[in-house]
Amino acid sequence: MPTLASTYQQDANATNKRDVGALVTNSSPTDSPIFSLLNSNAASGRVKESVTDVNAAANKDNALAEGGSLTTPDSYVARDIESNVMQIFRKTISVTGSQETVAKYGGVTSEISYMTKQKFIELSTDVEQAFIQGSSATGTTATGRKLSGLVEKITTNALTIALTSATWTGTSDANLALYEDLFNDLLDTMWETGQSPNTVFVGGAQKRRISKLSTKVTRNIKAEEKTQILSINMYDSDFGVVNIILDRYVPDANIIALALDKWETSYLRRFQKMELAKTNDSTQIAIVGELTLDGKTEKAGGKITAL
Repeated sequence: MPTLASTYQQDANATNKRDVGALVTNSSPTDSPIFSLLNSNAASGRVKESVTDVNAAANKDNALAEGGSLTTPDSYVARDIESNVMQIFRKTISVTGSQETVAKYGGVTSEISYMTKQKFIELSTDVEQAFIQGSSATGTTATGRKLSGLVEKITTNALTIALTSATWTGTSDANLALYEDLFNDLLDTMWETGQSPNTVFVGGAQKRRISKLSTKVTRNIKAEEKTQILSINMYDSDFGVVNIILDRYVPDANIIALALDKWETSYLRRFQKMELAKTNDSTQIAIVGELTLDGKTEKAGGKITAL
């Protein structure tokens, strides 16, 4: 009669076949809401410029006396220029001939194809972060140009509040009411400058806080559905309906509101993949694009900053 082993015998020589998943699971974030939502245009220079103008304020006393002179010209304010520099975004990969050829787990058949796709995704998140947090730099032969992002670029419709204030952090009904007033003050400020905000971008902390504005509403829910919705993704304000979009690159100290049709991605060079000259037993690929955040006027944006 055969003897059965009473203990587990480890495969010391690694002769057992490994059970490896058929797909690669990448846990990194891939979302880029602003970059994905903006329309695009073609640029022709290293700096994208927009001409802005304003009308004279409405004047209820615009009344000419009968027979009065028509020759006195109205006052005139010169048109202005707003600009943003083109930033060169790049990713470079290098894959040896051996790594490209060997069998790989996770359903990867070509290391070059896999890494190229990965780098395009990384570029989209690089652009997204730059569009929000970018700090303008003209660049030199040694350092790259950097575009100005929304937090820096928006200056007219800018509200501030103390970072530790009860309005910004408090959880009482009174605190949330003040927070909602502050949120509406932002939309009001944009409306006063002639803009129609339709989209608000926030990070996780402010998204949760905006959603708290729904908790004091009485709801009737069917018991069998067992669903309670405690989030706000669309806010119907006195100044129009705005979409509330979660964006992981908006700092928790900011709320950003946009009239989305006044902002575009301007490309001097759209992203292109190019294979570099071979100097060794590897394939090198560079992905390069040159673009900027093109605001037709910074007044088409508004922000709250907690200081």
